[in-house]
Amino acid sequence: MRRFLLLFAIIHLFGFGIVLLISSCGEGQQEKLESNPKEEPSLKTKAEPKMEPARESRKLPPLPETITAEFIMGLWAKPHDKRDFIEELRDDSPGIWKFVRNIGPRKGELVQRMEATVTLKRVDRRFLAQKLSHDDGVQYSVMTYDYERESYRWWELMPDGFINEFSGKRYWRNLREWQSVKFSEEDVQTRMRETIREKKAIKATFEIKKGGDLVAHAEDEATWISELEQPDEAQEEE
Repeated sequence: MRRFLLLFAIIHLFGFGIVLLISSCGEGQQEKLESNPKEEPSLKTKAEPKMEPARESRKLPPLPETITAEFIMGLWAKPHDKRDFIEELRDDSPGIWKFVRNIGPRKGELVQRMEATVTLKRVDRRFLAQKLSHDDGVQYSVMTYDYERESYRWWELMPDGFINEFSGKRYWRNLREWQSVKFSEEDVQTRMRETIREKKAIKATFEIKKGGDLVAHAEDEATWISELEQPDEAQEEE
């Protein structure tokens, strides 16, 4: 029987974290993940839609050259502020979300189920700050849109202080695909592709590869539960 090694990592659905399980196999390689073009539009056949005119003309808070734990936690400590928020992340609804992941060694063999609660808020007009709460503790991450690189960027703070980095693009209408850029586990690559994105519901497929070989496949679902708790003087959106 395959054993699963618990790996704490946050991979984007709409800017929230999740707990991952990486399959630990004995001998032999995992089968390659088979793609189904009927289920998901292909990156090669579907052109990426252009974003709304970027807001470079207004002065947004700059992105640091190096993202640190202090930067991530500093953003999380700020209050939720939905005023004048960038268009590129307005599809991500602030609030409390329930996240469910079914994961296994390959598609069709999803043998493990995990649940978590995610708190998502808007900060400094361009950042999504999030807290993932699960049975083993909490994790924090930050996401934004980088106008210079023309891509989404996301950083997650690991329990040991390492910061994972992911890059995302829209591949079909409002659906995004994310790939790992910098990851705590050596020779591990991740990819997450959204299949449904609505105001209060998101679904996605997720895969983990090690050395190019598939070691885990997951199906994710997130459901919006409630609004964030607001101070007495709630801020009105412009």
